Amino acid sequence: MTTATAIVAGHGLALRRSLPLPNPPGRATTSVSLSARPVTPARCMIVPPTSPSPRSRRCRSISSESSTAASAAADIANEEADPVDEEEEEEEEVVDPQAEVCYLDPDADPESIREWELDFCSRPILDARGKKVWELVVCDATLSLQFTRYFPNNAINSVTLRDALSSVSEALGVPMPDRVRFFRSQMQTIITRACGELGVKAVPSRRCVSLLLWLEERYEVVYSRHPGFQAGTRPLLALDNPFPTTLPENLFGDKWAFVQLPFSGQ
Repeated sequence: MTTATAIVAGHGLALRRSLPLPNPPGRATTSVSLSARPVTPARCMIVPPTSPSPRSRRCRSISSESSTAASAAADIANEEADPVDEEEEEEEEVVDPQAEVCYLDPDADPESIREWELDFCSRPILDARGKKVWELVVCDATLSLQFTRYFPNNAINSVTLRDALSSVSEALGVPMPDRVRFFRSQMQTIITRACGELGVKAVPSRRCVSLLLWLEERYEVVYSRHPGFQAGTRPLLALDNPFPTTLPENLFGDKWAFVQLPFSGQ
């Protein structure tokens, strides 16, 4: 007969149990006795955990390993993203709302830029005299060419614009374009005269997509951060909406017909 003793700390009892062992054939089976006695606190023992068996060592916690791997991957992603965020913050901080732009993409072919988009108008900015600041903005369809220059309101005429357009060609080393698009009809007289003196065709058009997008960006990044910015002024990109007029009699149609017309970018 083999006797096994166990201490149950939660109940304060020591159980002594006699376990039967298998007997050879022909012998009677031994009896099992069970006795219990209280255990005093002084005799309580803390049994250190035994080393896990080889089988228990093979068990793994998938959730803990996956969470550890996920946290490690997140830390690596954060470390890689932090420098990019810092660089973007530095670039935003470097923007000077009073600086002028004179840029040409080094990968662009200057001879291939044969059409410019132009805007020459006042901005929602006041100078030291409390007067509106005017700005010339020039670009091409791909924004490979970018040029800006501020002007006081008492120097707005076709001569000033002509000299400014000539300086764009000289400063960036590009030839004068064949055509210049503009969308502000109220500036048509000045722009047409200045371009005509340079041998450039001025084309009024509302398809100045790159110019309009760039002006929207400059409003958020440049104009709104300028010390003289005036909030609540007329929208910068407000297009003219003239009142309807009576159609001349010679343009009245007598009949309808389906025709094919050539497409033009003007």
